[in-house]
Amino acid sequence: MIALLCEELERLGEGIDLGELAGWLSDRFPEAEVRTAAGPCGAPEDLLDPAHKGLDPAHKGAGGIVLGLCGWDGERQELHARARKLGIDPTRIEVVNLGGYCARLHPRPAATAKAKLLLEAALKKLKKAAPGRQANAKPFVPWEHKLSRRSLFTLPPVRYEVVPSIRREACASEEGCRECAKVCPHDALRAGEDGRMALAKQPCTGCGACVTACPLGAFDFPGSSPAQIEAQSAALLNGASTLPRPRGILFLCHKGISVLNGLAREGRSIPEGWLPLEVPCVGMVTPGWILGCLSRGAASVAVLPCRREDCRFGQEAEFAGRVDYCRDLIGGLGGASDTVKLLDPEDPEGVSRALADLPSAVEEAEAAGTAGAASAADGADAADGSGFGPEETAKTILALARKFGASPEGFLAHPASPLGVIEIGEGCTACNACAAACPTAAIVMDEDEEGVSLSFDARVCVGCGGCAPVCPEKVMRVERGVALDRLRRGRETLHRVASPRCEKCGGPIAPQAMLDKIGKILGEDNPAMNILTKRCAVCRQMY
Repeated sequence: MIALLCEELERLGEGIDLGELAGWLSDRFPEAEVRTAAGPCGAPEDLLDPAHKGLDPAHKGAGGIVLGLCGWDGERQELHARARKLGIDPTRIEVVNLGGYCARLHPRPAATAKAKLLLEAALKKLKKAAPGRQANAKPFVPWEHKLSRRSLFTLPPVRYEVVPSIRREACASEEGCRECAKVCPHDALRAGEDGRMALAKQPCTGCGACVTACPLGAFDFPGSSPAQIEAQSAALLNGASTLPRPRGILFLCHKGISVLNGLAREGRSIPEGWLPLEVPCVGMVTPGWILGCLSRGAASVAVLPCRREDCRFGQEAEFAGRVDYCRDLIGGLGGASDTVKLLDPEDPEGVSRALADLPSAVEEAEAAGTAGAASAADGADAADGSGFGPEETAKTILALARKFGASPEGFLAHPASPLGVIEIGEGCTACNACAAACPTAAIVMDEDEEGVSLSFDARVCVGCGGCAPVCPEKVMRVERGVALDRLRRGRETLHRVASPRCEKCGGPIAPQAMLDKIGKILGEDNPAMNILTKRCAVCRQMY
């Protein structure tokens, strides 16, 4: 891996000590080559050009490139185009705005310590990167002006954007799952006649909402995968930098950088503990991500979208609902709901006030202690990048409930809840339709010598509601929300019914409740019932 640092950072604001930063990175990441290069940061793609003493031709096969810049507006088109031209995978390039996030906001020692942490997190994020594939490249032509007849003879070069792709072997769309399509703001995901989900690249804007909505992790999104974001957030909160605590995570989209850049230009300062984590769109930030950061030691979490005039993703209602859910949950558990903040990019003054401080060191130390216990118990999940999945979200909620001493009987219903609960009413025939439709195996039908049972695990239920519509008896009820007692219990049996055995082979015939229903339809005196109730489906064919 390679880290390229802009030389101007030494003189920007109060500056960053590049000598100290480069030495620390080399010691911390001996496998990485750390270099400094002249800007201009206004065109970061030039740092990839050997003429600017950036990359050498031999660096084309590098495992990842981190660009530490003195300024960055979030535009990636030209950077990705230059990378492709040089044969470099653009999804393995991380840009860190050390000027806007560090040098312009903080005194030199704090700016240097924060720069260490941001670069450490970027390098650890790259270690979790999967290679980009052709399926993740969306071609487009960057028209900047109105077309004329003459311009048709001088077409601009084709550019590429990174979009998600579906791994069909992991997708449950053929079983009826539609969670990704529900959240897509541009109708880019649809199931075909064969039931398989397909992504149309042209309307897709690469917001990543489908990636985090998929309960099975069936999407690949190089450069912004959940595993990468989890690794990055863990490094920001627990990295080896000397940056003091408390620390807070600031989720922001690529376009949201301009808001923080504006604060820096105006000479405003925010606590150095606020650590930015950029994503393609804050619409892909789930409640599990927010709560997971809090349980892992963040004193606060803030979400900063881009300005409405810059947004092309259209997910304002979605991320606002998720933040509202997190605030309600933390408040309901007995914590301070304002530890989760939704910032208004149209109000720089409000952003500055909201980020003016972090919770006290005492409060943060308690959070860090709780996070340490949770991390020890759940270390395997965090290590493999699955720390933001449904089951990990359930563990996080239980950890927060223990911290705040919440009632074990607590329940919070909310439309933006990442988890759900189900109830089965009278009349269930144990037909298995609900279990077959459940994409996460939250509902499972088991069979033993005495009968069949339906069990439910609230820790992996995402509240998708796919089970209720397929229930022929209409006795299944689904509600998005969190029931602490059910999370603690884990898998539990909701319904059990006896199953008569075949008089010929001894195998199960069918649940008794189903046979009773058939008897009511056909009539108990119907000769067919004599066969249906005594022999299994296989042995009936031999009757």
